[in-house]
Amino acid sequence: MAENIIFYGPPGTGKTYFMQKLIEKYTDYEIADKDIRDVYTVKSYDWLLITLVIMQNNNPLSAPDIMSKISGLGLRYSGTASDVLEEHSIADSSMGVTRRQPRIFLESDGCWFVDRLRLLEYDPSFIANYMKNSKIEKRYDFVTFHQSFVYEDFIEGIRPSVDPATKQLVYDPKPGVFMNICTKARCNPSKQYALFIDEINRGNISEIFGELISLIEIDKRAGQYCELEAVLPYSKSTFTVPYNLDIMGSMNSADKSIATIDVALRRRFDFVNFPCDYRILDTVLKIRGKLANNVDGINIVLLLKVINSRIELLLDSNHIIGHAFFMKVNNFDDIKNVMIKKIIPLLEEYFFDDLQKIQIILNDLDDTGELLPNAIYVHTELDPDNLLSFHGEFTIEPKKVYSVNVLFENTSIVKVYDGVSL
Repeated sequence: MAENIIFYGPPGTGKTYFMQKLIEKYTDYEIADKDIRDVYTVKSYDWLLITLVIMQNNNPLSAPDIMSKISGLGLRYSGTASDVLEEHSIADSSMGVTRRQPRIFLESDGCWFVDRLRLLEYDPSFIANYMKNSKIEKRYDFVTFHQSFVYEDFIEGIRPSVDPATKQLVYDPKPGVFMNICTKARCNPSKQYALFIDEINRGNISEIFGELISLIEIDKRAGQYCELEAVLPYSKSTFTVPYNLDIMGSMNSADKSIATIDVALRRRFDFVNFPCDYRILDTVLKIRGKLANNVDGINIVLLLKVINSRIELLLDSNHIIGHAFFMKVNNFDDIKNVMIKKIIPLLEEYFFDDLQKIQIILNDLDDTGELLPNAIYVHTELDPDNLLSFHGEFTIEPKKVYSVNVLFENTSIVKVYDGVSL
């Protein structure tokens, strides 16, 4: 069954990352047995052999099925698939099994599959090194909406081209990204296709979809009981949306454009919330051998929880900060980098008209409102009497100028959440 889904949530909660993981569902690998044998003969990595076997199947496999396939390859393999899968599993061990890198396998209902994004994070050259002779069929397209993206880019439009016979410039209707993926899906009705739209709320929906906004509804697709068709304005061809096409979008709930998102879009999509998930942060750091509650003495989870609670108190839940910002930290320097280059600029955008609230969020002020010695977000005061020899009849008040104290230390981070109980 086709799906129309929009994943929404605050920045840094993994919406785009999740869509990238979904891409695996719409990717087929054609890997020859000979290529698997050749790779294993040269490298002899058990995890590599099992990875290629699962990807060759294009679907999750049970451990017995993996062993059966390996036996059919004629390899002298004396290992056990279940042991290798457990050793390189993403999930934490409940059986005392020591996990080893790369941790790329996930189990669901007794079958195992490969997390391709984690695989490529571990070895960015994996496909080039071990699948260079393989064919990869992509049953998806990926596009990002923006203010200049229009109907002609998405559905079809008149674009100039050179006629190879006459060498003359001609203006013919050319299909857009949506038309192209619909054509592919229509030609292969036995397979599921997908269009992924990042930042779907940043485009003018009515202008981009035009008359096709009604046709994307599940029951209005080709072959359904409420099937609708439309005549396209440029090519004058009759168009329907195939039933084997999924449409997936992501939407940043902190973006100002969310307030004007088309109601027609809301009615035609299911919405899945992506909140800040502190458990994912804890799990990802644990996989990398780090403790989320003690990265150079800093409790990352508590730090993020306290910052988000204060943001929600002063603003709203749509503007909290996602767990993804801290997923790759290894030490204090990494945390400091995230604070200076990611978190504080985001807070400056949220509270551009009242920057003192950033000091409140970071606990930089004492109970009298004075700046603490180990403050992260500091200020200086411009005194008009000191700067101006004459200001006429104007009443000019002193002004605070805010900046980041780039020399802040470990204790400056700890004091953000110190003494707070959540």
